[in-house]
Amino acid sequence: MKKTISLIIVFFSLYTISLLGHSLSVVYSHIAKDEYATAFQKLKSILPQCKDDEEKVEILYLLGQCTDNANDASFYYKEILKEKENAYTDRALIHLAKISLTHEDWKAATQYSEKLLKKTFSLYYSEALFMKAQAHFCCAEYFPAITSYKEFINISLDSSQRELAMLNCGTAYYELKQYRKAIEQFSQIQEENPNSNFNPYLLYLLGLCYESSAEYTDAITHYKTLTNDYPYSQYSPLAEQQLVSLIEKGHYSSSLTTLPQTDELLEKKYIVQLAALDNSTQAHQAEDEYKNQGVKNTFIFTKSVNGKIYYAVGVGPYSTEEEALYKKKRLAEENISSYVYKKP
Repeated sequence: MKKTISLIIVFFSLYTISLLGHSLSVVYSHIAKDEYATAFQKLKSILPQCKDDEEKVEILYLLGQCTDNANDASFYYKEILKEKENAYTDRALIHLAKISLTHEDWKAATQYSEKLLKKTFSLYYSEALFMKAQAHFCCAEYFPAITSYKEFINISLDSSQRELAMLNCGTAYYELKQYRKAIEQFSQIQEENPNSNFNPYLLYLLGLCYESSAEYTDAITHYKTLTNDYPYSQYSPLAEQQLVSLIEKGHYSSSLTTLPQTDELLEKKYIVQLAALDNSTQAHQAEDEYKNQGVKNTFIFTKSVNGKIYYAVGVGPYSTEEEALYKKKRLAEENISSYVYKKP
């Protein structure tokens, strides 16, 4: 009789394990089809039946992955941490660090990252370094941020996050007024990836660094490159404002901020002005319209009238007023009104 009862218990246990295994297979099938809500409900139903520790943490992890909100995800990942060290511990920690960063809980992000960093051989060591650096950076703790960023950069040569780490590291140097180190960091990004998506921002930051170091020629060069090469960037109007400021402070003698031929402008002072607008976006749109009408050699410059800065569209420049007037006459023949402007 006892033998029969034992066999029944063993059979029931095997049946339960088989049932859970089948249920998890069904869950993974739903996940593969992006049916996360269905998978989540299935997981919740089988969790109370689970007696095996390994399967339990697997189910908790999957619940965290399938839930549709961060609070629930955090709950399930924290439940994993309550269990003894397991195959999902590190994954739970890195997800909790990411969620904390997203919710601007810098302290928690740092704590979860540091727990992972104590495990030298963790698969998530590099990512944890980045998370820790981001947490320090976001709450203006620039010295520890730089330390973590630089370690991350050194061990993550192929990481997609490496460029952002270098950018933030340089920005941290800038905030600490260590401009030379910031310039070196930003320049390294440009050298490694000339087509970086960060190029407009890099040019703006480099301009700020050089301007703060009183290296005005280099600052002007970077601001002008930004406004010329990336006219529709959100940083282009900011660069134009810095150029106007440099003009007003006497560090830049030309009132033309976006024309690259500075030496030529020193000799050619006459411009045929087509329009003067309140902001650079309107000016660039107007320039495109004039180009579509067949007007060549257009450019955008800033001018100050009674203390107000305008973004003007011009043609030229020309050495003499006669040349400018001749161009004005030719434009009038095309029904395009203009005005001859002499640069101060």
